[in-house]
Amino acid sequence: MTELTDKKLTTKINVSQLSLDILQQNPDRLRNWEEERRHPLHYMKNRWQWENYPKWKYVAPFPLHVDLEADSRCNLKCPMCYRRVFDNMKVNAKEDPNLKFAAMDYDLYKKAVDECVENDLYSLRLSWRGESTLHPRLIDFVAYAKDAGVKEVSFITHGGNLTEEYIKGLIDARLDYISLSIDATAEAYNKLRAPLKFNETVERVANIHRLREEYGEGYPKIKVQGIYNYFEGDILEYYNTFLPITDNISFNVEHDYSVEVNHANKKEDNIFCPYPWQRLTVTATGLVPLCIADWDADVPIGDIKTNTIKEIWHGPQMTRARNLHLENRRMEIKPCAACIRLEDASIEDVAAPLQEASKIYIQQELTQLRKKGKKEKRLPDMKRIDPRIP
Repeated sequence: MTELTDKKLTTKINVSQLSLDILQQNPDRLRNWEEERRHPLHYMKNRWQWENYPKWKYVAPFPLHVDLEADSRCNLKCPMCYRRVFDNMKVNAKEDPNLKFAAMDYDLYKKAVDECVENDLYSLRLSWRGESTLHPRLIDFVAYAKDAGVKEVSFITHGGNLTEEYIKGLIDARLDYISLSIDATAEAYNKLRAPLKFNETVERVANIHRLREEYGEGYPKIKVQGIYNYFEGDILEYYNTFLPITDNISFNVEHDYSVEVNHANKKEDNIFCPYPWQRLTVTATGLVPLCIADWDADVPIGDIKTNTIKEIWHGPQMTRARNLHLENRRMEIKPCAACIRLEDASIEDVAAPLQEASKIYIQQELTQLRKKGKKEKRLPDMKRIDPRIP
């Protein structure tokens, strides 16, 4: 087996999402996102394991994180989404029920959660490729996991179904954090996310913030994530819109999810992927794909209807995938060869406009302080702030 050098351990994977909170002149916001958790010590331990286990090539007894796809269906048709290039899920679903778009069976969900709790899992995310709130029992899903003992439960959503009653249900169920996909400001958003409307979505985010302060003791934490290509001309507007009503504002760069395009441009560059040492993903039907980036379930490695999560985690297919990564042969695996994370824009690609926007933001803050007659705060050196999110 090829021994990895320090150079080969360098990776762009897991840094494709960047933080817009470098614009915030008060670093407490960045600190609070990391520290203000319901179980902060367990969170810090999990983050330490997340960072170091892949470097050590150490396979934990159980995944450090599990994604349970509550629902693989979606009621939007966003043009930038990887769903538009699905093959297996569209072509082969009639022959294989595991490839159908579906809502996860509640008993199957409980089986998975019970195993996760038995193995002291820290975090569980109830989403992957679909819109989680389409599941009629999502609130029950959250409540069951929290009652069973999962320390952090979250999901990603477009937010369109978050009525005030629904938000209160999530708060009562003790959801830990919610991540909302809001790609851009009004004009672009209204086209990308039709029939959703930007102003109505912002109002729903504000409602989550208001209701959690009134009823949830500050939970769930609120994260908004956009797509840089769609708001790069409106960075300050985007940021200032969500600053008062969120805990974290992040973004991705736009990707081309076409397998053909990624195959054509792929270069073998010794990048080391940490995912096989960090997390496991389960589809709404119980199928386990090789990786969270295996959107179309090209390489299924198990099924929780017939196997345990631990068996799959330590199974022959997962072990083979890890070995191929260590031998620098991951390109033999289809989802790895098509992985968009290997060609993400580096932070340097977006640093210049962000730095310029940050200067404008800081000057605005200073102007407001002077108008109020307040003492100017010491401002951070923006060059020293790393906006990458692990």
